[in-house]
Amino acid sequence: MGKKVRKETVKAAPAAKVEAEEPAEPDSLTVAFKKANDLVIKKQIKAMSAQVTEKVDLKQVVLAAKALKAYVKKQAESVAERALLTDEDQTISVSFTLTRVPTNPSPKPHMVKIDHPYLTEDQRSRVCVIVKDPARAFKDQIQSLNIPCIAKVIGYDKLKRNFKQFKDKRQLLKDYDAFLADLRVYKMLPELMGKEFYQRKKYPCPIKLHGLVSGKDLEKQLNAAAASTFFQLGNGPNYSVKVGKTFQKEKEIGQNTMQALG
Repeated sequence: MGKKVRKETVKAAPAAKVEAEEPAEPDSLTVAFKKANDLVIKKQIKAMSAQVTEKVDLKQVVLAAKALKAYVKKQAESVAERALLTDEDQTISVSFTLTRVPTNPSPKPHMVKIDHPYLTEDQRSRVCVIVKDPARAFKDQIQSLNIPCIAKVIGYDKLKRNFKQFKDKRQLLKDYDAFLADLRVYKMLPELMGKEFYQRKKYPCPIKLHGLVSGKDLEKQLNAAAASTFFQLGNGPNYSVKVGKTFQKEKEIGQNTMQALG
C-alpha cells in the first residue's frame, strides 16, 4: 500500500503594521542656503584637486621643501642673535592664486586632512579648544579621552571676561599652536578675539563637539581636527595654507602640500 502523505497547512504571518511617517520639516532658507553653498565649495575643491594632480609635480615640491629647509637652517646659524632659536621649528605654508575669484566665499574655515600632521604629541604641540558654557561639563566629558594635543579648554564667558586687553590676547596667541572652536560659539569669536589671530593665521577653526554618540567619537573628532590644516575660502584670488614644519621630512611636506592644494 502507498504511504499516506500528511498535509500541513502553513498559516501566513500577519502583515506588519506600517506606520505612516511624518513628513520631514523643510530646512529654513538660511540652512538651505548653507547646504547649497557647501555643495558649490566641494565641487570647486574637487575641480581644483584634479588640476593639482595634473599640473603640480610632487618631485618639484619635495625639492622646494628641501631648499626651503636648508635656507631656514642657514639663516638661523648665520646670525648670532638667533642662536637660541635654532631649535625652533618654523611653519611652512604654500601660497597660491586662483585663476577665478570664488563665486561663493565662506568665512568658515574648511578642515583639510593631511597624512603627516605638523601638530603632534612628540613635538609637544598645544591646541586650545573654545567651548560653549558651562566649560566644566565639557572638561569632565574629555577627562578620560586620549587627546594628547589638546592642552586647554576655555569657555566662551571666561574668554570674554579674562582676555579683553590686547596683551592678554597676544599672550593667549603665543601660548598655543592652534585653536579649535565649538560650532555653537564660533560665529561670536572673530569680533571677540580680534584681527591679530586672523593675521597670524591662528583663527579658531570650527568643529562639532555636541550631539556625538560616544566619548570615542568625540576623541576621534578632536584628534582629527588637531591633526589637520585649514583653508578659508574668501572673496579674493590669493591664499595661503599651512602644510608643515621644518622638523618634518621633505617628502612629508611635499605630500601635505599636494593634499592641501587638492
